[in-house]
Amino acid sequence: MSDSEPPVKTESAPEEAAEAAHEPLLLEAPAQAKRPQAEKLYCPQCGTTMSPDQRYCTQCGWDAEHPDRVPPGGEPGPIFPPRDLGPPSDKNRLTALLLCILLGWLGAHRFYVGRPLSGLLWAISLGLLGVGVIYDSVMIATGEMRDDQDKRLLHWQ
Repeated sequence: MSDSEPPVKTESAPEEAAEAAHEPLLLEAPAQAKRPQAEKLYCPQCGTTMSPDQRYCTQCGWDAEHPDRVPPGGEPGPIFPPRDLGPPSDKNRLTALLLCILLGWLGAHRFYVGRPLSGLLWAISLGLLGVGVIYDSVMIATGEMRDDQDKRLLHWQ
């Protein structure tokens, strides 16, 4: 670039444009989440009473302006309510598991829990070719297997 050429004008930042126009640059603050104004608010996580101008819950730390965030140092509340498991079966889970592992291809565990039709199906299909035996082993071990009265096998002894 030679000395005789004028400098090329480039686009300036908004602050420079405001200074050039001798006007103050107004930056807008981010919009704050509006909360309903009521006499009493209750924390949706723990139920503690909060005042309308209070941002954080004093009990659990829930943030009223960002309700979807996890409170500082805390865990979010339960997503799913606890299940009602009902009364457990009187059948022994350990016995059912051992029968499934040793004689599952014959359906012995299904006969034990009072399901003779599926036990017969297991015996004819050799435990649904082994896949059903693996599935039932997992179901029994996790306590999800149900007996003929639709009660879960929960007790190991």
